[in-house]
Amino acid sequence: FNFPKIRSKIMDLSIIVPIYNVEEYLAECLKSLYKMSNLRYEVILVNDGSKDNSYQIMEEFKRLYPKQTVIVNKENGGLSSARNAGLKIAKGKYISFIDSDDFIDTDEFEKFVIEGIKSRVDIAVGNMRYYVPGRIGEPLFRSRLVKDSGVVTGIDFLWRVFQAPKCYREEVVDDIYRKDFLIKNKLFFNEEIVHEDSEFTTFAYLKAKKVKYIDKAFYFYRQREGSIMNKVSEKSMLSLEKICEKLFNEFKNLDDSKGKEALSSLILSFYSTVLYKRYNGGGDYKRVYRRYKELYKELRKDAQSNIEQRLLSFSIFIPNTLRKLLGKEISNVQKIPKF
Repeated sequence: FNFPKIRSKIMDLSIIVPIYNVEEYLAECLKSLYKMSNLRYEVILVNDGSKDNSYQIMEEFKRLYPKQTVIVNKENGGLSSARNAGLKIAKGKYISFIDSDDFIDTDEFEKFVIEGIKSRVDIAVGNMRYYVPGRIGEPLFRSRLVKDSGVVTGIDFLWRVFQAPKCYREEVVDDIYRKDFLIKNKLFFNEEIVHEDSEFTTFAYLKAKKVKYIDKAFYFYRQREGSIMNKVSEKSMLSLEKICEKLFNEFKNLDDSKGKEALSSLILSFYSTVLYKRYNGGGDYKRVYRRYKELYKELRKDAQSNIEQRLLSFSIFIPNTLRKLLGKEISNVQKIPKF
């Protein structure tokens, strides 16, 4: 692969890395980023109040790569707060969000970014693999409809990821975003919730005029106990409920059949997840069940036909029992995915 020369004084890429108590993984992550040699880039290291040796590691990389490194120190405010702090000072034409316990294939990432810049898209969507030491999963995006999409609107792309085989991914870490697009549309991360990617990604697609899938599986998504996504808390479930209500308001105001189909499918998928988690030990499921049935009644005419969601509108017990029998139970204990 011959890298085209990007002749510009403009910073190509700002990589924002939120950091909180990840001393065990941080050096591996940063080494994979600083190997890049074909882009003008900056790495914005946002120290979100770390109490371990993460800051010392950041300082060492700042010493080794002074021109490419910006360090932001702030009080602990969570992932969304850290990403927003980085975004506000970013100089790059495009923005990448990398989690500090993951790492990238540098060559594949550079190819991905260069193609995204050349395509002049609002969002370039890449691919990822699950990772644990000693085992690497297959790339997660497998839909031919997505892989062959070319440059499409964000709504069209959102619709495509809900067609069989469904491959909706909310993570932002395997995408890059044109900074001007984010700022113009006031696309920042919601600091009041967890599952911030679920909200951010969906609204980014709804606003984007040009999205392109680029088939580079550059991102290695580490699966580990104790990470934020492995803890199902009350805040986690309430956050998903809030996201669903926000998306439902968007659905009601949307005048696009593909967009309404995608949003209705997404809302029912998210809300059914909350319902199962509540039912299987996560608190007041009756309130959530009443709301699920209200949403299903409003959304079913636009959503794709889904037997499980239809069954849920009549009874939780039957689909929940079937999931248990199939080993696909959704409980309030998050499991590391099998791969």
